[in-house]
Amino acid sequence: QRCNFAIETAPDGPMGCCNSREKTAVVDSSNVTLTRFHLGPLEVDADGVLLKPKFNLGFESGSLSALAGVRDVRDGIVVDSIAMYMKSYASMGQSLLEFLQEMKAQEPCILDEVITAIPDITAYVLETVGADIRSDKVTLVEGVMYVYVGVGVTAGVYLGWIDTEGFRMMGLQGVIATVGGLGFSLRTGISEEKMSARLVGFLTNVGFDIIIRYREPCVK
Repeated sequence: QRCNFAIETAPDGPMGCCNSREKTAVVDSSNVTLTRFHLGPLEVDADGVLLKPKFNLGFESGSLSALAGVRDVRDGIVVDSIAMYMKSYASMGQSLLEFLQEMKAQEPCILDEVITAIPDITAYVLETVGADIRSDKVTLVEGVMYVYVGVGVTAGVYLGWIDTEGFRMMGLQGVIATVGGLGFSLRTGISEEKMSARLVGFLTNVGFDIIIRYREPCVK
C-alpha cells in the first residue's frame, strides 16, 4: 500500500553520502541509531556540537526525524517543515538499470515505473549537467533508496555551487517535473573533479540518492 504523501523531502543534509570531499562510498546512515538535535545553527550529538550555516529546529534519531527551518545553505537554499518515518536500502551495480533492479529485489515499491523512465532520467542529467549516466565509461553505480511516510512541506533551489559533498548540484526541491510520464522532484550534479555524477530524486513516498562513478572525467 503506497502512502499518498505528495510533498517530498529528505533529512537535513544530502542523503546517504559520506561527509567528505573524497567520496569513496555511499553510506546508508538512516539505520544508525545516532540521535542528533538541531538548535538553530547548532547540531548536537554524542560526538559534540557543530556550528553550521543553517537555522532549523528538531531532531533525527534512526528512522525518525522532525525538522523545521532553513537547512545548511552550503548545500542549497532549502526551507522545510517535516516529520517522517523512513526506511532505507543501500545497493550498487554496474549501471543504473542494474542498481534499480537490485533495489527492486529488496523493496518492490514503484521501481518498475522508475526503470521505465531511465531514458528520460538520462536525458535530464545530460541536459542539466552534461554527464551521460549510461556511458560505457561508467564503472560503478551506488546509492540509497528511501521509503518514507510523514507530513511536511519543502521548497528549495540548488544553483550549482560546490556543496559539502563536493558536487555542483542543480535543480529544484518541492517542484514536480514530469520525467518519463512520472512526477519527479529531481536534482543532479557532477563532482569537483568530474569523476562522479550524482542524482537525487523523489517520487510520491520514495526517494533515491545515486552516485555514478566514471573511469575518466564525465564532462570536458
